[in-house]
Parts: sequence; C-alpha cells; structure tokens
Amino acid sequence: MSASRSRNRSFYCKPKNRKLDAATEQQAIASARQLIERSGGLSHEYCRDYWRFSTKAELRGWVETGERFVQGIKNALAKYGEVSISFLPGPGKWNETLAAKLIADAEQGDADADQVLREVAAEYLKADEKPPKPLDHYAGTCLWPPPGRKKAKQQPNSSKAHKTEYRDWILALTVDVVVRRFNLKPTRNRATEEHCACSIVALATEALATKALRYKTVLNAWDRYQDIADQRTATPYLPQAMVTVTYDSPRSFLMYSPRGRLRRRPCVVGSDGTEEHFLVRFPRVGSPEAMARPSNRKAQRAKRARN
Repeated sequence: MSASRSRNRSFYCKPKNRKLDAATEQQAIASARQLIERSGGLSHEYCRDYWRFSTKAELRGWVETGERFVQGIKNALAKYGEVSISFLPGPGKWNETLAAKLIADAEQGDADADQVLREVAAEYLKADEKPPKPLDHYAGTCLWPPPGRKKAKQQPNSSKAHKTEYRDWILALTVDVVVRRFNLKPTRNRATEEHCACSIVALATEALATKALRYKTVLNAWDRYQDIADQRTATPYLPQAMVTVTYDSPRSFLMYSPRGRLRRRPCVVGSDGTEEHFLVRFPRVGSPEAMARPSNRKAQRAKRARN
C-alpha cells in the first residue's frame, strides 16, 4: 500500500453498515428525534420563520431574542422544563449588499423580503434609532408611496424555497450525527432493508408533531446538503446560541463516545433542578450569497453515467 493511500485511510474511515439490535435502533431513533427537536422542528411555517430570522441576523449583524423562530425552539423544549437562550455577540455590521438585494426582491413582489425589511425598520424605530439610509427610504415609500408607483403584489408563497431549505439542512445534519454515533452508512442499497442513517432519521420524524417524512425525502436532503451538514467543517454560520434547559426533575443524560458507545453523563444540578447546556449553530440560508447552493450529487452521477 502506498504512503499516500495509507494516509488517506487513516484520515477517514468509511463507516460499515452495522446491523442494529432492537434496543440500539430505538436509541438511534430517539437520538435523531432529540436533535431535530433541539433545532426547533421541521414544519414549513417554522422553516419560513428561520429564513426571516437568518436573513435579519445577516442583514444587521445581531440577533433579536424576541424572534418567533427563537420562541419556536423554546416551545419545542418546553415539555422538558424551563428554557433559556443566550446568543453570542455578533459583528453588528450592516450588510449593504444583502439590503440592496432584499429591497430589489421586495419591489418585485417578494412578500418575505418585504416583511423582513418592514420588521427591521420597525425595530430600529422602536429602539429610537434611525434606520440605515436605503432601509429608511424603503420604509418611507411603503408608508406613503409616491404618485405613479404601483403597489407590489404580495404573494404569500412567492419564496417556495424557504419552506424546505432549513428543514433539509437539519435532516442532513441529523443524518451526519447518526452516521458518526452509531457507525452506520448514510444510505443503503435498494436491494436491502437494513437500517442506514437516512432510514433512522425518517423513522424519527414519525414521532414529531409534523407530518412524517419518507426515506426518499431524507435521502434527497442528504444528497443536497451532505457536504455542509457536518458542524465540524468550515460551514459559514450566522449566530451561535447557548441553550440551557432546566428540567423539572433530576435526570441523567445519554452521551456517546467517539466509537459510538452509549454512556450516561452525570447530572449537573442547579438551584432549580437538573440543567443541561448545549451550543446551537445556525447556518446561513438567508441569501444565495451567504451560502452557496449545494451540488446535487444525484444529477451529477446521472450526467457522468450518460457520458
């Protein structure tokens, strides 16, 4: 074996599709479900909320803790106990390029872009601050449009991509975690029905409040976002938040060793009961410039086959 091939093998070990017993299968499903819940869920409305949240965060460089998206995370974890979220400081810079794009989209009738601009302008005014000049001008034209200017047609479903891009990113992220924790392949051969990470995540969605997703839906999400799903890579993130859950009663937490073995972590007991802290990173999906559209591996494979 050549030295270069030996180095490559030591850098990345391809997971073997290990056969799960019934207990480990349930642990994998529960782990996937918990990660999805921590991300707030997979509903279309929640994904649209995330698009507005991430776009506003990128536009102004800081996060408003009263956002509906943030409340969605709290609601998802509220069944366990009291939840608090504190965001790490951001750059606090105004993004002129994104502002120009949002204004152009809003003037063409994009209802989501229009709503983001209106909310950001209102937040500046509420804080007794003057909005940046382009936003100030846009807000003024919305309040009192000049003669001859046609009112933009508001289309509630004008930004269809916002409905699924955050959902698919969360699905791919969850598949990546299941691969590493349980030593599974991300996908499976059509001729077998053994579990893979995508099938585990599909089963995990059945226990959520939203509609259960098919294996093919999770597989398509993995094909789109597998290159950026791993939070250890150089994926560009917007804000990062420390989430604290104070449980109603003392409990222990499950954790996994690097080899995927399940262990119990000691409780961290606070004045109000057992507390758990974890960091949440939010990906950039607010604008095409912020995060390049992932390549479609399936289309690439089909193109290579034709050639």
